[in-house]
Amino acid sequence: MVAMDYERIANLYDTYVQVDFDLAFFLEEAGKASGEVLELMAGTGRLSIPLAEAGARLTCVDQSAGMLAVLREKLEKRGLSARVHQMDVCDLDLHQRFELILLPFNSFAELLSRTDQERALRRIREHLTDDGRFVCTLHNPPARLRSIDGQLRLWGRFPLSDQQGTLFLWSMENYDSAERTVKGYQFYEEYDAHNVLRSKSFVDIRFCLHDRAVFEALAEAVGFRVEALYGDYSYSPFKEGESDFMIWVLQNSNLT
Repeated sequence: MVAMDYERIANLYDTYVQVDFDLAFFLEEAGKASGEVLELMAGTGRLSIPLAEAGARLTCVDQSAGMLAVLREKLEKRGLSARVHQMDVCDLDLHQRFELILLPFNSFAELLSRTDQERALRRIREHLTDDGRFVCTLHNPPARLRSIDGQLRLWGRFPLSDQQGTLFLWSMENYDSAERTVKGYQFYEEYDAHNVLRSKSFVDIRFCLHDRAVFEALAEAVGFRVEALYGDYSYSPFKEGESDFMIWVLQNSNLT
């Protein structure tokens, strides 16, 4: 199970998540794969659509029916093709193996328990071809913790899709060092064209911050080996106290 109720925000997600800083990296990685590509926790298709447009033979998995409904609508409108499955990554069962498996946008961190993390990694490894690669992206804790202070912060204001209103997105996050878990809330305020509040809601957010050694040990315990670890989406080497991200490229440990 993942920690955030995406069903409640599926209709708003694309309004405030419009970043593309990692797209070139994933498109390059997909371009290296001659076989099938699997994107996990794909959501509404922020990455899926560019991959499909680039010609990737793509399968998308997500647990949220609402998020996948948005993805399917986008694929249909653009005349694109991808297989889409509603499924918990911890119970991944596609009866197929993939040359490249992607888990973008730090989403693995939303698997909160060690049990779920191990289950997911084992299922992912079972779906990887013998010479395939698994790219898993994570926050680098020192960098992510710099923005976590328990204060209510405005993430931004965004025009709603009907162009007749504005979404204000707020966030408050706290770090539990004992559990290595960030806990907090995201608050959504929708205003009409006259700046009158028409709806207000919030969702709980929880995600883990994995130290490098902790995740590496976890991956190795289920049978992966590290091919590469980058600190950003320009393939820069990872630096423990400086890099914003940990971008892991993993392979089966029995690969010769």
